[in-house]
Amino acid sequence: MVVRILFFICVLFSSCQSSQDSKGENIPDQRAFQLGQNAEKNVQFLTLQIEDQPSANLYFLRAKNYVVLHAYGLADQDLERALRDNPGEPAYLALSAKVKQLVEDYTTSIDRAKLVEATDYSSPKNNLLLAQNYLASNQMSLARFYIKKLDASSFSATDRITLKAVKDYAVSDSSRLFELMEIKPKDESPLVYIYYSEGLGVLASLRYQKEILASLKAYPLDPFFMRFWARFLVKMKKYDQAASVYKQVLKVFPRTKSLAAELTYMDLARQGKLPAKRTESTSDSLVILSDSLAQN
Repeated sequence: MVVRILFFICVLFSSCQSSQDSKGENIPDQRAFQLGQNAEKNVQFLTLQIEDQPSANLYFLRAKNYVVLHAYGLADQDLERALRDNPGEPAYLALSAKVKQLVEDYTTSIDRAKLVEATDYSSPKNNLLLAQNYLASNQMSLARFYIKKLDASSFSATDRITLKAVKDYAVSDSSRLFELMEIKPKDESPLVYIYYSEGLGVLASLRYQKEILASLKAYPLDPFFMRFWARFLVKMKKYDQAASVYKQVLKVFPRTKSLAAELTYMDLARQGKLPAKRTESTSDSLVILSDSLAQN
């Protein structure tokens, strides 16, 4: 199965005083953010600020904290609000391009990453994002074009993992990447979603259940962890529980084509309308997360 490798880096706030962004909006006192160490409290604080006086910059800041919490759908909503009021801000476009990939809107992600590419905000990470998106949308020539532009020395150790995965996927597949994993990657690793996608049909049920629940405890708003848990419940024929989990997913994540396919598969399984004998790979293909390499 082809899966997205989602990755993102939490941006720490450097100043300890109130400051202004390029558009003159006040950035809240950084002491209230605890230097970015508690994204959940940051979201609570920013929500109060937005209720008092909404601004593009506040939505942008809250979106960054939502990304840290793996709440990609909520981050996407905030970035759309920020870009509505400030459509040409490169920082907003860059973060939105990444988040659009995470919510499986590859066309918009490419469009916004291309806009970033034309500005001084362009970076090797933006080229890596474009390579991932072109792989996701099966535009292999453009994907290889951007892969050739990538130099591992330009990336941090964490980002080099993603770069290697992208390059490996261009000539292999996610099953091969899973085979190379000796243990479960960290929840912040760009490979963790491949682990759970491929592991659903390979790992012992008790092990899979223990690991995915631990990941969900760490990141309860992560829509992909929720979806893997729901898929596991479907596999175990716990359809009511799976439906409840999917209901929670839909509160924080758009109804993408792949999510719709998972919901359809669950309904077919619940009604007993699936073939009696199926290979695990065949059933997984109906609930594929996306046509992408992917992901944070």
